[in-house]
Formats: sequence, C-alpha cells, structure tokens
Amino acid sequence: MTDASDNTAAPKEPETTASPAPTGAAEPPSGPTAAADTAGPSIEISSESSASPAPSTAVETAPVGTPVVSSGPVEVRLFGRTDVGMIREHNEDNFLIADLTQRLRNVKPEIRTHTVGTGGTLFAVCDGMGGAAAGEVASQMAVDTIYDLMQNSGEPRSKDQFARRISEAIGEAGARIYLAAKTNRAQRGMGTTSTVAGVYDKTLFLGQVGDSRAYLVRAGKIKQLTKDQSLVAKLIEAGQLTEAEAENYEHGHIILQALGTSDSVAVDLSFIDLRDGDVLMVCSDGLCGLVNSGQMLDVLTTSEEPMDCCKRLTDLANSAGGHDNITVIVVRFGGGLPKLEPGDEVFGYQPWILSDEPHHDGDAKVASRIKGADAPPPGKDVKNAVSIRPPAPAAPDAVAPAGRDKRPAQRAGDDEEITLPVSNGPRYALVAFLLALAVGLLLAALYLIK
Repeated sequence: MTDASDNTAAPKEPETTASPAPTGAAEPPSGPTAAADTAGPSIEISSESSASPAPSTAVETAPVGTPVVSSGPVEVRLFGRTDVGMIREHNEDNFLIADLTQRLRNVKPEIRTHTVGTGGTLFAVCDGMGGAAAGEVASQMAVDTIYDLMQNSGEPRSKDQFARRISEAIGEAGARIYLAAKTNRAQRGMGTTSTVAGVYDKTLFLGQVGDSRAYLVRAGKIKQLTKDQSLVAKLIEAGQLTEAEAENYEHGHIILQALGTSDSVAVDLSFIDLRDGDVLMVCSDGLCGLVNSGQMLDVLTTSEEPMDCCKRLTDLANSAGGHDNITVIVVRFGGGLPKLEPGDEVFGYQPWILSDEPHHDGDAKVASRIKGADAPPPGKDVKNAVSIRPPAPAAPDAVAPAGRDKRPAQRAGDDEEITLPVSNGPRYALVAFLLALAVGLLLAALYLIK
C-alpha cells in the first residue's frame, strides 16, 4: 500500500512503505472492524439533489439558494492513499493533490493542511486500464497533464474560467493518451478514468470521465456528487435495473467513456458551494465497489484525521476482497466557509453550465486536435480494452495547432477546391511530379510481385 509523498514518481510497485505521519499524529486503526457495526449518524444516500439543480452563469459567482455571508480563505486538511489490493500484481491507479497557488504537488506535511489561495487547490483520482504497465502509463499521463495545464495557466479570474480549465485539461489528457496508444504498440488499448475536484473561491468543481467517484459528507449525510459514466448507471437511470440488481450485474465493469479510447471526450462538469465542516472523498471503483456508503459515512464521521480515514477505508476494501486497486483522497473543509443554514442539507449533483462565449476571459484554448479515426465508440468494454485493436499509428505531425478541426475530412458546407500541390506551378514541375509518382507505383508493384 502506498501513501505517496510525491506522486510524480514512476508508477507504484505493489508494496511500498507508507509515508510517515506528522509528528504527534495518532496511528491509524489497523483493521477494517473500526467501521463495522457502529451506530453512526443518520444516513441519506443519493447521487442527486432533491431540489432542481441551479445551472451556473458566466459571472463571478453562482449562488445556490440564499447567499450566506462569510469571510476569510478556505482551509483544508487532506490526505491521499493508493493500494494495490489483494489480487492485482500492478497498481494502475494514480492520484493528484496540488496547491496551485504555492505550486506544491504531494502529500507531504506542508500540503496536508493549507489555505486555498487565489490559484485554487486540485484533487484527482485516475483509474488506469489496459493491462501490464499500460494502465499505469495512462493514469500517470492523465495526472501529469492535468497538473501541468492547471498549474501553468496562471491564476483564474472567475469561477467559469476555473471550471473551463478543468474540463479542457481533462480533454487534453485524453487526447495525449489516445495519441500515445496509437503510436506505441506496447501501449495500445490503454485508458483511464478521471475524476478531478478543484476548489476555487469557496466552490468545489468536479470534472468527470468514467466511473471513479466523488462523495460529500454534510450534516450527517453522505451523497455522491458525480454521475457514473457506466452501463449500469444508465440502466438504473432508465429504470431497467434496480440498485440491488446492479450489485450482481454481469456487465457491471463496462464504462461508457474513458480517457485514451477516442481523440475527444465529453467531460461532465458539476459543482457545489462548500460549507464549514464539509468532507470530500474522491475514490476509484476499487473502493466504492466494495465499501458501501454507510461504511464510508461511519469512517468519515468518526475519524477526524484524513490519514486515518484513508487507511480505514482501504482496509475495509481489502477485507472485502480487494479485487482491484484502491485509491482514496479525503479532504476536510473549514476556515472562512459559511456555516450550515436551513436548506443546506439538500445537496447532490448539480451541473455547471459553461458560458456560451469560450475564452471570453483571455484563456488560450489548450485542447489538442488529433487526426485519425476514433477508437471503438462509447459503450464498448473499455475496462478490458486490451482486446481492442486501435487504428494504425498516426503520422508524426498528428497533433495539429489549437483551433483546427478534429476531423481531416471536409465538413458539410465546405466548398474549397482541392488541387495538386504543383497545379499552379511551372509545367516541368508537374511533369516531374507525375514521373516520380509513376516510378513509385512501378517499384511498389515489383516489390509485391517478388
């Protein structure tokens, strides 16, 4: 198991020494029984708010309900942990914790408790897939790309700009993984989920691709803030499957979208305005697939230290079988956040609607445009994508300048004439071009005959 002190390092080995706790920190409980059969607070579990979600606007603030006066910066206490589990030989998960203002990326003591600055704070969990070392490569590329783009974009000027950067950083990570998988035979079929949580000006933003999850604990209740992009979730939403039936559904491992399986992804953006005492948990399905929401709530409300919570949760998953890699980040919020008010207990998934005018606040577009056919469409079993053969490798110039259309073919409505590159040049140049073409075809024919 790993409490990564710096997750920029090479992919993790199955057995790694945990990072030491800060001086004076209590030793986390050693077994999963700490959360079992304990009478805890009332449990209300839901992935959506019972009230209609309020879409955001492209202004500086996006209030939910009645504004609550508060002052001072947001303070966070956090920890992150990843574990290979009981069955897998490789850990294909990766996670990211970053203070974008102080340019820190790790879980060392200086970042475990810090104040959210004007650049924001970032948390991400990426669950790699593809077998062998490919899943590790994909999830590492994802966290590295997301961090680099968010860190080097300058301080955001608005909530909308911060949310847009999260979405575009996730999209760019997917494009780079897709290109790497096309050009390296050893990495074909690799991909990763990506759940990114970012705090900016007392608001938590979430960018989602795949089925890694984010939960929030507030007022003794736990609710899922993200929507799984999975076949099971769609069947439940359509009323064709109950949550009880979903637990034993034979195709429960199929996700509909992942970074690296196509040249572009649809990032699901959501948000919630934070309150004093809120607790965020971001995890891979190696945890939420084995530990139920009641157990999560018990751990998160009975352990004050995020490090203790992470250890108890991974122990619970391992004791339940540990059939997958387990990754979890726990964050406690305080400082200048508003206190809980009547109505704040109604919370859940709320979509964030980006403004209609992209980059109105001065950002340069970051997403690459990858030429070539897409991988199998959403709905394929990308969790076992090693069996899917991607298209042939792209040309070295496959990454086109920002702003170019993703598809090399003409779009509807385009009527530009296609001409030979020498059709407007001297006649001898055209003759030389045709002669070279003929010689090339002749040599190719001779080679095939032999």
